[in-house]
Order: sequence, then structure tokens, then C-alpha cells
Amino acid sequence: MLRLACAPADIRAGDLGVRWNAPMPEILAEMLIDDPTTHSSLHLVVIGGSHVVTVEAPSGRFREEISCHAREGGEWPLPGAVDKQGYRLETRTRTLSPGEFAAEAADIADGGGLIASFPGEGEYHLTALRGACVDGVWHWWTHHLYPGENTIVSTRSQYHP
Repeated sequence: MLRLACAPADIRAGDLGVRWNAPMPEILAEMLIDDPTTHSSLHLVVIGGSHVVTVEAPSGRFREEISCHAREGGEWPLPGAVDKQGYRLETRTRTLSPGEFAAEAADIADGGGLIASFPGEGEYHLTALRGACVDGVWHWWTHHLYPGENTIVSTRSQYHP
């Protein structure tokens, strides 16, 4: 787990939104996963408490950003699901009891992938990402944890270049 020294930019789960194919914001932490069979890659990025995922493929680039900044300029609030043009996004927001939050947060913190911890409220102010290419389709999963609200926002996405 990476322990970041900067304050998170996204501090409320309800402020999250999504945008696609926007410029890359400032990167705080990153992981690159290559798939030699498809000649493509998945770039997982932590930004200010949120995430950006980019698929680079011979057919082009696709980028998903889920953050509070994604709502600026009238972009989308975080939807429950999106399914279009080879891309699927599912989101789930859960507010838990303090004990349930701590137990789930501990599991997420030990789950592998790219995990960044932010200073601030509670032990588990985390953004966690992991991904894989399965049969030519990129899949990624993210968790955004807000300990001040005992809230976990989880996303599951896939993209077929």
C-alpha cells in the first residue's frame, strides 16, 4: 500500500461523477498492466482520492475517470450502470456501520493491486484498483473509501477494444 502525503481532493462519496476520454489529471500513483496477446495495456492511476483507468490498444485509447472533478462542466454524476460501445460500468455505493466498514476496508487494503492511502479521517481513507485482460476484454475493479461517512463506492468496468 502506498501512503500518500497529499490531502485528498475527493472527500464526499456523493460528489463523485464520471467522464470519458478527458485529459489525464495529475498522477499520484500508477500501475501498468500489459497484455502481449492483444498488444494492449491497462494504466491504473490514483488521482486526488479517485481514479483514472486508460486502455491503450491498437484500435485506440479509452479512458474512464471517476472523481469529483468529473462532474465539473456538467459531466455525468456517478450512474448505477452504463453500457455502450464495448464499455460497461457498474457502480455500487454502500454506507456501513463502523465495524462493517473497518472489516471491509481491511479486506480491500489486503486485496492487492494499486492501493493508495490518504491522510485524513480514519485509518482507511483508500483508493484501490486492480485489473486484468480476459479473452481480449479488459476488466477493472475499484474501491473508493470514505471513513468519515463509513461509505465505500465500488466500481466494476470492462472495455473491449
